[in-house]
Amino acid sequence: MIETHMSEALTISERIAACFGINAARALAIRPLYKAKLAVVHLEHSYDSSEHTIVLPADDAFLVMLYLVDVDHCDVLPDGARTPRKTYSRGSMCLISLRNGAAISVRGRFEALAFHIPSALFVELAEEAGEPRIDDLTTCRGIDDQVVRNIGAALIPMFDMPDEVRDTLLSHIGLALSAHLAHRYGRSPIQHLSGTGRLSPLQEKRIKAYIAANLSGGTPVDKIAEACGFSVDELCSGFLNTTGQSVSEWISSYRISRAQSQLSRTGETIARIAEECGFPDENELVATFTRVVGVHPAAWRSSNRH
Repeated sequence: MIETHMSEALTISERIAACFGINAARALAIRPLYKAKLAVVHLEHSYDSSEHTIVLPADDAFLVMLYLVDVDHCDVLPDGARTPRKTYSRGSMCLISLRNGAAISVRGRFEALAFHIPSALFVELAEEAGEPRIDDLTTCRGIDDQVVRNIGAALIPMFDMPDEVRDTLLSHIGLALSAHLAHRYGRSPIQHLSGTGRLSPLQEKRIKAYIAANLSGGTPVDKIAEACGFSVDELCSGFLNTTGQSVSEWISSYRISRAQSQLSRTGETIARIAEECGFPDENELVATFTRVVGVHPAAWRSSNRH
């Protein structure tokens, strides 16, 4: 079994590549806002059939791994135990915190984009946007995130672009990625309501942004509360006192609004729009839309195309 560790003398990109036993890897350094930089590393290696242990030391940062091929690996726990081996399909991604380090055991062909995102970037993002800061990101393994997948596809050609062309685009892409991760996976520190029982403007903005970013996932109230730093009871009462609607009422209204926007601006099928807007299926979207708006989605689209 081979183990690879980082050397502090190397750059972030070189350290990540070294962890995977790669001597040289294509990399991009992106500064979306001020000082904090995120690194994107194209990792490609063929391991033999024996296990190769990759150790990432503790770091005040997060790691997103976007798999470009089907990858076979398992997590190595702090006590050395291994989780069941799993195949992560091409296009899926993992998101972990490096606060306590991490380790995996991998074998066979490996190709992925590794995004190293320092916590300082989320501090800068919160200050720039006037939003509550992000305390943590939700750990995810093997999920399909279309936004991250699309950003990865946009970045791959940039490894070979001239600097003067590439550098004008990278900061915008880095900002889009960090904002998406913050809104979809960000977890706020413990929050409290004001003395009036209402949400502050920043708290309300954070909750609505989280719901909007996670609409396709069903957005259960307990998950919203956990991500935004509230108990379920405080979230529900504060949201009602502030907006005049319950969380579920606001989500239902927002789903219809989002569906109308998609119908008018895109050529997506109604089934696809239903999925993106968090409806169980196309029939549920059609029934709800027809009841609320008064016409079938297809009829509404034909009269409201932009």
